[in-house]
Amino acid sequence: MIMTFNFETIRVTNVTQVPVKRIVTSIPVRKPRAGIEFFRIRPEKEWQFDTYLLDLGGKGEGEGKFLLTPELYPEVIETKKLKLVKIYTGITYGNSDLFLTDIPFPDADGTDNEYNRTRRIAYETAMTQWVKLQTDDGSYSTVLAMSKLPEPIYPEEPRTIMEALPIAFKDKVIDCIDHPVLKKIRGEL
Repeated sequence: MIMTFNFETIRVTNVTQVPVKRIVTSIPVRKPRAGIEFFRIRPEKEWQFDTYLLDLGGKGEGEGKFLLTPELYPEVIETKKLKLVKIYTGITYGNSDLFLTDIPFPDADGTDNEYNRTRRIAYETAMTQWVKLQTDDGSYSTVLAMSKLPEPIYPEEPRTIMEALPIAFKDKVIDCIDHPVLKKIRGEL
């Protein structure tokens, strides 16, 4: 049987762009993918945030990372998983995915993890240039983009890191003693 559909009725003769506004509903908390993606870090201080982060690990990046209210710090201090970190705001080249990424500060005695130290250097460079991380033997190398890539275009919203944090940590804030994560740490679940 021969199809009798009139294909002329679906021909596009005048292409117009549909204006859109991207609404950010999810912001991953993760490191840039080493060796794969170029990224930039927002240089403005209002796009960085120092805090304690409970990092229990997990299958995916950011999965086991939680923010706690300060009065709950004593509940998890013995786990040695509560770390003083700086949270940075980044964006990837190409698909312009916004992400938050954290790096622990050196310990109280000044001891620093080499991966963290070299990632901090890469982030400083990424504030003015497109870079990607390359894993070396026990550290990261900073790889610069060889061509002049355009400056990043950040989404209109969130307007600050204070607006980005609730999106990124939407179900990862521990604010009561009976939170299931704290119960699990205490062995109550």
